[in-house]
Amino acid sequence: MAKNNSKFLDFIKRNAYYLAFVVCLAVLVMITVALIVSDNNKGALEVNGGGSQVEDDENSNQTPDDGGNGNQTPDDGGNGNQTPGGSGDGNEEEDNKPTAIIFDMPVANGEIIKDYVGASVIYNQTLGLYTGHKAIDFSAPEGTTVSCVYDGVIESISVSKIEGTSVIVDHGDGLKTVYNSIEAGEELVEGMTVLKGQALGSVSTNNKTEYLDGAHLHFEVLKDGEKVDPSSYFLSEGK
Repeated sequence: MAKNNSKFLDFIKRNAYYLAFVVCLAVLVMITVALIVSDNNKGALEVNGGGSQVEDDENSNQTPDDGGNGNQTPDDGGNGNQTPGGSGDGNEEEDNKPTAIIFDMPVANGEIIKDYVGASVIYNQTLGLYTGHKAIDFSAPEGTTVSCVYDGVIESISVSKIEGTSVIVDHGDGLKTVYNSIEAGEELVEGMTVLKGQALGSVSTNNKTEYLDGAHLHFEVLKDGEKVDPSSYFLSEGK
């Protein structure tokens, strides 16, 4: 018996390195298996838990369909409060239409000798060069009455040795008219209300930049501070 034990111990001593390696390998395998099993169980729990939560959320926040009992938005055939459509009488739309402004002629029987020029230029015989001309020049004998084309208020009366006398009438809503190369009436004062057809002065030659054109009214229209074509405010047969 003692001899067998001695042989066993000798075997252990001779193969201790290999036995230790086998034991370590077995331990590593067991640990690896344990970790894999643990991760699989944890993942299964998370999947099951998440699925339950999603299902609960779907059950609790379910939107009613057309056949459900939820609060449905009324369609065109429902009983909801519908926005009035084309069945109205249209009076409101007609009331909001802008009123057309039509000017009287500033000079009776005046002949247009220079028309409004927008993007191009026109020859100025007095200056001997091509210039812009955002106005209409009405030729008439000197002293011919110049009338206000539309109701308004006298904004300013200015006198220049070069450009002559100018009267500006404010008609409201950003619309103004300018009467240049005239002799302003003595009764005119700034802030004075004037009516369509009321005399503002008379045709003159005091605009020295256009005096070779003879006596005429240099007429401009301003809309929101910009010069625009005056002809759009006159009836075609009155031009």
